[in-house]
Amino acid sequence: MNRRTFLTSTGAAALALPALSHLSEAAPQSLSPPDISKSFEPWLDIKLDAFTWNVEQLSARAGNRPVMAVLKDNAYGHGLVGVASHLDTVPQVNSFAVVKIQEAIDIKNSSARKPVVLLGPTTDEELEYVVAHDIIPSVYHDRSRFMQSLSVKYQKKIKTHLYLDTGMGRVGVPYYQAMPVIEALAGQNGIVFDGVLTELMEIDEYDIEQVQHLNEVYEQARSKGINLGMRHAASSGGIFHVPEAYLDMVRPGISLYGCYPTDRSTKTRDIPLKSTFDFKTRVMYVKQLRAGDSLQYGRHYVAEKPIWIATLPVGHSDGWPRTTVGNCEVLIKGRRYPLVASLSANHCLVEIGDEPTVSMGDEVLLIGESGGETIEAHTVAEQSGVGVYTLTMHLNPWLPRRYVG
Repeated sequence: MNRRTFLTSTGAAALALPALSHLSEAAPQSLSPPDISKSFEPWLDIKLDAFTWNVEQLSARAGNRPVMAVLKDNAYGHGLVGVASHLDTVPQVNSFAVVKIQEAIDIKNSSARKPVVLLGPTTDEELEYVVAHDIIPSVYHDRSRFMQSLSVKYQKKIKTHLYLDTGMGRVGVPYYQAMPVIEALAGQNGIVFDGVLTELMEIDEYDIEQVQHLNEVYEQARSKGINLGMRHAASSGGIFHVPEAYLDMVRPGISLYGCYPTDRSTKTRDIPLKSTFDFKTRVMYVKQLRAGDSLQYGRHYVAEKPIWIATLPVGHSDGWPRTTVGNCEVLIKGRRYPLVASLSANHCLVEIGDEPTVSMGDEVLLIGESGGETIEAHTVAEQSGVGVYTLTMHLNPWLPRRYVG
């Protein structure tokens, strides 16, 4: 249940109480949902045009190869269904990759129609559930007999991607043990190889070696008349740094979302990416502290003189890191203000200064672009010491998201 559904359902329950029955003419169902951009609660503006731009740039860098868009972890905090529905319209995107089964189901239940590849593991029960919903599973070991039985049961060919371990060591069939698994799967007429993949360690020289191992397996299979489908290995880091990994298709994650995968790519920015989200809220309270007044648990901030403070309804439960306090600034009406005191679950505090230059209801930019000023996700991540992957993936899925552009 999302916030709006909750508000509607709890309102309806309240109206059912006898003491409030006289309010039935003002049933909340007749009211439009509040405009999230005018709310005091934090929200995200997701910029769809930036997604299109980033896909085009990444595909062009990889020689116009198709893109398998990685949408794991709620599309890196951007909202799974909203991002998938848009990327479904972008020609360079030919499929989606996720790690969790529910992510795959949510995409299948959306307006998106491009293939969904599940990179995560499945039990036999889960594999049947995945196959029944036309999701393409990855295989890490010989599951040929069970998959063939599912093909017979559901009367359809089962597409799969073979996951090779070429050095990462986490999951996948070790490349030097792959051929017996490939032959077992290929020996079933109900199984079709849609692709073969590996995961790079993101160390250039080892990445090249990993790609060589994948290609060796691919050629061994081909010599036996087995087509493994499209080869893919290049994550965002591979697209930037390892052309040998482009193969038949590239598989970007963080770079789709306008963020650079490595320190090297952040410095060079030789693929021009655009930020895909603005993280915003509004000032919920403004007050003047007296000398000696304090803020937050443990009196983390004590005013040395009269000073104005603004309270923002954003906290670590929203995915805003605790370590932004003392290290990061926010933008209000084109001016930067420091975060002070400490961060709680739902609040943070901004030092305004000697004059009350902001007011309740003023829009606040935490990450993004506003009026020609920018606070990059990379900057917040570096200053707060959390990493850009952590910053984006930990944005609370219940934050309202508005898709624009």
